[in-house]
Amino acid sequence: MSIFVEVPQAPPVAVFKLTADFREDVHPQKVNLGVGAYRTDECQPWVLPVVKKVEKMIVEDSSLNHEYLPILGLPELRSAASKVALGENSPAIKDGRATPPPWHVLKHFPFVQSVFGPCVAFNMVVSEVLVSVSRPGLPVTLVTKSGPKMCENHNAVFADAGFTDICPYHYWDGAKKGLDRTGIMNDLEKAPEHSIFVLHACAHNPTGTDPTPAEWEKIAERAQEPKRTSLLDLLG
Repeated sequence: MSIFVEVPQAPPVAVFKLTADFREDVHPQKVNLGVGAYRTDECQPWVLPVVKKVEKMIVEDSSLNHEYLPILGLPELRSAASKVALGENSPAIKDGRATPPPWHVLKHFPFVQSVFGPCVAFNMVVSEVLVSVSRPGLPVTLVTKSGPKMCENHNAVFADAGFTDICPYHYWDGAKKGLDRTGIMNDLEKAPEHSIFVLHACAHNPTGTDPTPAEWEKIAERAQEPKRTSLLDLLG
């Protein structure tokens, strides 16, 4: 008998369960409200023209040798990504702080390439690092990105790493159908020391509501205070 027989089945992830329900629905006017992706009128994935263009470039580029990448990813990609995220004239880039730190020290603006879906591999590594640098016995609060429902994948990743106090912060204002500006700022202010905030950079999942540039500045100022750590989830 297989040693995996007794492994308990995990509950279905809500968003994928919704996708499965959509496939099984026979209603002719059904609408897919599951995974947030571009779709054709036939409900098939719509590939951006720029993606097709780059795919063709890669196929026709004979200089690519498909060698293993360094542990932290492709340096050129990390550099370009940091400039997109922080801006060409960012002081962090000019001061050389937008670089991957040693694995045992998480500080500044580390840029590390990871697989996507949804950044689970990256969040797994970061969660393990954060647990390893926390002082024994210190309660660490993980405050995950939230909308009407917190992202289940992120919760599972950080819980598996050893975090026991996982809770949402205010983000979606149901009454105003937009960002809960007061709520998110109050939660950042009241968070216990060493709280960890996972901030969604754009196309917030699942609300689709993003802070304005001015709001991001206020959030960044509050999030950079010494008593807390912020993780910027670029892809969700």
